[in-house]
Amino acid sequence: MSDLVEVSFLPDEKVVWVQPGTTLVAAGDAAGLEIVTGCTRGMCGTDPVRVCDGSDRLAPPGDDEKGTLERMGLPPEYRLACSATVRQGPIVIELGSF
Repeated sequence: MSDLVEVSFLPDEKVVWVQPGTTLVAAGDAAGLEIVTGCTRGMCGTDPVRVCDGSDRLAPPGDDEKGTLERMGLPPEYRLACSATVRQGPIVIELGSF
């Protein structure tokens, strides 16, 4: 499993192993969790999640995601699950904190 990335979801305490480049929405789906999304392009802001650990192990946010997070006034530990992709793990995500 060395090429897979470990992603844990709180408060459900679900863990899934995914390929690098997988979005947090897809990782949540693989873990049996539904993360509600709108546009899936990082622009609508319906799917913010808090990164409890491993924000540096996610790909940096693109311009659309960065602009949406700024518009929403969210602190740096938040990412949009539809846009944030994993690079390496472990990563711990908290759902429902927004």
